[in-house]
Amino acid sequence: MRPSLLPLLLLLSPSLAVSSSSSSSDNFKLATYSPGDSVPISCLNRTLESGEHVTDEHGILQYIPFLTCAETGRPLELKYLSEDPLNCTVKAISDDTFHLWEFYIHNDSPLSCRVPARPPSGDRHITGDVGVEDGEWIPFVISLTGKLDLTHLHISTTINVILHTGIFSQDSSELLYPGTIDSATAYSLSPNVDSTRIIIGDDLPLRFNIRWYTGTDLPLSDSAVNDWGKNRCYGEHVTLSTFMYCILTAICTSIACTAWFLGFEFPKRLRRVRIGSVAGSGYALNSNNGGGVGGSGKGGYAPTPNGASGGAGGGWYTKKD
Repeated sequence: MRPSLLPLLLLLSPSLAVSSSSSSSDNFKLATYSPGDSVPISCLNRTLESGEHVTDEHGILQYIPFLTCAETGRPLELKYLSEDPLNCTVKAISDDTFHLWEFYIHNDSPLSCRVPARPPSGDRHITGDVGVEDGEWIPFVISLTGKLDLTHLHISTTINVILHTGIFSQDSSELLYPGTIDSATAYSLSPNVDSTRIIIGDDLPLRFNIRWYTGTDLPLSDSAVNDWGKNRCYGEHVTLSTFMYCILTAICTSIACTAWFLGFEFPKRLRRVRIGSVAGSGYALNSNNGGGVGGSGKGGYAPTPNGASGGAGGGWYTKKD
């Protein structure tokens, strides 16, 4: 290389480094989920003897895809921002799978899985510790409950899944990482509520109830399908029982108000009108007619100052309507 080109390369190297880093950052930002995108699940590979995790020749943990679902013919996958119940039936549980689930239920070895924080960009190796590869993987531990017997298992097959998307900035009005997964967890219901008896060769029906939350906080009300950074409660969580409760409340309130008005307020007003009508009726004399004085409701006479008898003292009367 000629010496004259060396200063030019030294000047261009920082700009090349900045451009390469900015392009990689742009690619990182562009790799985001859209509603309905598939979110694959991979779990630690474990040995059948002790349930210990398996590593490769380099000592790196091995992750394998989740069990294949009979409904799709593919390993279990979530749909980004979809809260539809997900069914996954594992056909004909093998002996190896049966013993692994014994470890999971007994909590000797948890069902440790992971999901990609962003959509996979190209082919990626499924091996690697959680936390490496630029934080692209999110831990996803599924806590299973059940009961162990000598010949069979009782497994709670209904599993609740909770996932958080994105991270809010300090002003709580802007998402720093929209279209990404921040954290995830799952747990099965109590065996007292839902339990399925499984032996080797049986089908294992799994049902996943999924909820997505924007940000790292849990809302106080029911969960909502979040729309890119805004927690909004939609009407899909209003059940028929809630609607009927509102209708019955309105009907009972109307009946109570009507009964109070007809049984208490209306008779009270009616008595007031009748008493006022009776007290205001009667007769009266016109005191300005001939200087007469009041009598018993009939005409009277009154003397004049000069001793002459005055005229009839108002011998007519009026009756109040």
